[in-house]
Amino acid sequence: MNEQIRELVIKANPSSKEIYEANNWQYNCAAWDSNNLEKFAELLKQAIYDQVKQELIDDADIDATTDPLAREYLKGCNGGTVDALCHIQNFGVDIDE
Repeated sequence: MNEQIRELVIKANPSSKEIYEANNWQYNCAAWDSNNLEKFAELLKQAIYDQVKQELIDDADIDATTDPLAREYLKGCNGGTVDALCHIQNFGVDIDE
């Protein structure tokens, strides 16, 4: 299992840390209740939002770019990133600016 996912799983269900360290994923999933799953989903959404937000390029950096094609490319990248952040927000992520 991906280490980042493992960390979120343990945050969502701290009592299961030993099971995850033993790498017994199947057993632990069966032991989860809806509160654990909901917390995991919230943690996962926030982690994805935070990761995507890091992709935003500062407007000053874009404006400082002298190559017009590069500047338009960076603006396009930001547009796509903003779109992705909006989609993530639609899943109920709280925004901490």
